[in-house]
Amino acid sequence: MTKIILSFILILLLISCKSSTESSDYLGQTCPDSIPVIFAPGIVSMKDRLEHGISFTPNTRELTFGILNKDDLSGKILYSKKINEKWTEPMVFEPLKNECVYLPYFSPNGKSLLYAQSKPDTGNVYTDIWMIEKINDDWVSPKVIQAPLSSTSREANACMTYDGTIYFSSNRNCDGKENCHTADLFYSKLTDNEYQSVDIISEFISSNDEESVFISPKEEYIIFCRYTDDETGMDLYISYRDINNNWIEPQIIDSTINSKDWDRRPFVSIDNKFLFFTRLQIGEKGLTESDIFWVNTSKLFKPFVYHSLSDTIVQVGEKFELCVPKDYFKDIDDKQLTYSVNQHQFDWLDFDSKQMKLSGLPSVEGDFELTFTAIDKSSNMTDDKIIITVKK
Repeated sequence: MTKIILSFILILLLISCKSSTESSDYLGQTCPDSIPVIFAPGIVSMKDRLEHGISFTPNTRELTFGILNKDDLSGKILYSKKINEKWTEPMVFEPLKNECVYLPYFSPNGKSLLYAQSKPDTGNVYTDIWMIEKINDDWVSPKVIQAPLSSTSREANACMTYDGTIYFSSNRNCDGKENCHTADLFYSKLTDNEYQSVDIISEFISSNDEESVFISPKEEYIIFCRYTDDETGMDLYISYRDINNNWIEPQIIDSTINSKDWDRRPFVSIDNKFLFFTRLQIGEKGLTESDIFWVNTSKLFKPFVYHSLSDTIVQVGEKFELCVPKDYFKDIDDKQLTYSVNQHQFDWLDFDSKQMKLSGLPSVEGDFELTFTAIDKSSNMTDDKIIITVKK
């Protein structure tokens, strides 16, 4: 009887593994752990070829990525499709074979492809955002997205949400300024089937470049690259929306993912399980290598402050009780965070992590700094501090 039960469990596991593989097949590659590895070496990432900016359709049955010409940095987009359960060899994307194109991103529904295309007579320096649509299983009718999304400046990569909002990078804020080349991040909402206005993401404005944007389909988080310093060059950063729908301060992504090379062009799988990005090696003679890497997201997504508790004033000698928001912290891939507070530093304070209540009977006056900590299943930790002021 035991053998029968074990055999039945084994069959279920095999069926489960097969279904999982079929639903998310990344060219038959072994899934990575928390340390980035080159994606599909010899198929996508090839030695002495400059690849960048990969994207998959949500059903993971189509992929596209860019390659650069080492001589003039012109670009082509390569495309592969899974037919009869086999991936085709990545080839130049036929509808755009005669164009200089870069940075392809599929829309979350897989029916559109956004990409950058060189403006005529600009030496591949200036690009516009274009879109091509999938109709009856064919990719047809490429067209530039008109102003105000397009401008006389350089619009680089673009990415789309479920509701059609496009996030993109542009150096349009440099118009009229001498020796200004830095890019910022912008977005444009789809209104009456048109992109009628453009807004800058003001929370991210800095003196450095912000570009290579990836927006999650639900707009829960955004990943982009920013110049950090001369030692590490370009690094990947992430930000999340808080309860007021504002973007929180961008955080540099974990050092297990970022490197001393230039890390750019992020893309996250539709199930939030894998991060793909481009790593560039730049030497004395310029760009020497550009490969596509991938990594699981265990060190990408960390707890973030979603609904913080405000600083509080209480009375000395009087009992108090505060309800701590149950969504104080959130985590993209973990709904069961572990909370703690540095309550043991204060003999008059107690924190009930199950009921999410803070209570106490303060015996002395002063300002006391409390540190709330959230830990996720991957042991990622985030702190947030508040001040409790005790007065007479």
